[in-house]
Amino acid sequence: MGASASSHMNQTFWFIRQVSNDMFEGQLINNRHLPAGEVETIPLEILIHNYVPEIAYYVGLVLPAMKEQGLSDGTDLDEHNLTSLFGLGLIYATRNQMKLAQSVISEIVEVQGDFAGRGQFLFNEFGIALRKNGLVPEAVECFRRASEFVHDDENLYYNLARACYENDDWHGCIENLVQSHRLNPRLEVTRNLLEVVVGLEENEYRLSQYGKPPVPPDVASRAREVLASDTVKLPLDEGPVMRIEPGRARSGGPPVGTVHVKRHGSDE
Repeated sequence: MGASASSHMNQTFWFIRQVSNDMFEGQLINNRHLPAGEVETIPLEILIHNYVPEIAYYVGLVLPAMKEQGLSDGTDLDEHNLTSLFGLGLIYATRNQMKLAQSVISEIVEVQGDFAGRGQFLFNEFGIALRKNGLVPEAVECFRRASEFVHDDENLYYNLARACYENDDWHGCIENLVQSHRLNPRLEVTRNLLEVVVGLEENEYRLSQYGKPPVPPDVASRAREVLASDTVKLPLDEGPVMRIEPGRARSGGPPVGTVHVKRHGSDE
């Protein structure tokens, strides 16, 4: 990957290659955007403190120059590059270097390529990890990026809906719950979150307990309609609902919560 190191007012660009879990090798990048000179060993701690990823520079100038010289097979980041950069972003997040973490993730989301047909899985996994690390807006963006690769995965739509829920985006939440339910009305976690949405409507105690803003009436009404629907629009696999098929995105964790829901208009 490409990275920059600053010393006083000077900035230099380096070509960084990971050689083990906590060790890297670096070469200075010359004025022709090619790695040149002696290889230096860079421990992970030094990399984190002294270098900053420069993804746009690497993809836009270094990779094309390397391909021209026969040093690279392509001009896009591959899965290994992307995963390594994402891992670095998570390290920044765990060390509370949020601006760096957010910068790396936002650049990763913009990277183009099909990633050998694994784009939806990569960005789905990134989204789950980001949500668990408290980077919810970035998780939303990764799930949305994953949805550009596949349009019939109920688990992915649930993951995006859950991230929107945690980001207090009620309309984004219901939009993706509807898509998930349309693809598989029997997916338990989707029904659970729909019930949470309905149960939180005009329930000040629960809203305060979960730290949520009020549920817009149109969102609660839509959730109630979906729950009342028993129409299956697409043929589905007849296996257990909670078993994730190989080749599908996985749901990002256990149900969001449980809220007692009474039938609309009932005192029971």
